[in-house]
Amino acid sequence: MRRIRSTLLMASQHLSSAVQWSTAQKAVQRLVPPLSFDSRKGQNGRIGVLGGSYEYTGAPYYAAQSALQAGADLAYVFCADGAAPAIKSYSPELIVLPCYKTANMHDQQATSMAMQEVRPWLARLDCCVIGPGLGRDEGVLKGVADIMNAAEVRSTSTIVDADGLFLVAQNPELVEGRTDCVLTPNRRELERLAARLNVAAEAADVAAQVARKLGNVVVVAKGQRDVITDGTDVLVCDEPGAPKRCGGLGDVLCGALAPLAAQAARADQSDAAFVGRRPLLWACYGACVASRRAAAAAFARKRRAMTAPDALAEIGGACESVAPTTVVEPPS
Repeated sequence: MRRIRSTLLMASQHLSSAVQWSTAQKAVQRLVPPLSFDSRKGQNGRIGVLGGSYEYTGAPYYAAQSALQAGADLAYVFCADGAAPAIKSYSPELIVLPCYKTANMHDQQATSMAMQEVRPWLARLDCCVIGPGLGRDEGVLKGVADIMNAAEVRSTSTIVDADGLFLVAQNPELVEGRTDCVLTPNRRELERLAARLNVAAEAADVAAQVARKLGNVVVVAKGQRDVITDGTDVLVCDEPGAPKRCGGLGDVLCGALAPLAAQAARADQSDAAFVGRRPLLWACYGACVASRRAAAAAFARKRRAMTAPDALAEIGGACESVAPTTVVEPPS
């Protein structure tokens, strides 16, 4: 783990020049659609979160609610039936759909088959976040693997985090070659991916090598500095965050990223604002800055008592500071 920390810092020092904030902000701003009084529900993003188990109900809530705070119109949570009541109670704004029965989890095949009921819903989404609170039940992971292989998901922007990354470490082909896919590993998760792909942990560009081995997926290696790479380009986010590293902050990051990732999939890569880099890299950069600013604001208020809900409460304002909303006024 210490080796991963040092390699990420080396990557930030040797593989990336400093990004001018004016350049970054122009690029991120291109990914935030203006609001209009003619807007229809769903135009600003339909986000799905596939995760949530009997033990873990907070993670999918943080991701889905963060997506709404970052500007998405609708957020769905696909979870175990044992998690649904708790997640529903957290927020009436979330559309919570239990997709398999906790009682059947001893039957891997039944669980896997039940999860296929999610597929018609996923076809409606602009971005799908896979992994928060998912758990590691073998039947659930098999069902998720089948879903990730489905055309409905493979044509949708996807963010993989937490136990979704555990699944990818077992089956890298699930994301190979998916240029609209983002992996968001912490140090331990990056170490697991590197080992599976035969990438040396001491390599200065470990995150970039992992991205290349997976066919240029985007990797957001979270740490003291966030290293964002598709194996070719590298961006480093060193925005100050918070010294309190409470659980749930990674879920807030994934949620804030989802609306930007959805817009990145539609963006014109030749746009001069992107200065030759993929729009999805800038989406990740913007989300990293916003989540760090939210954590910093939460820590300023709560100090040692800071928890993930405090950061969640700040994510809307942080996103606005990164990319201010443009409003198209109605005709007079």
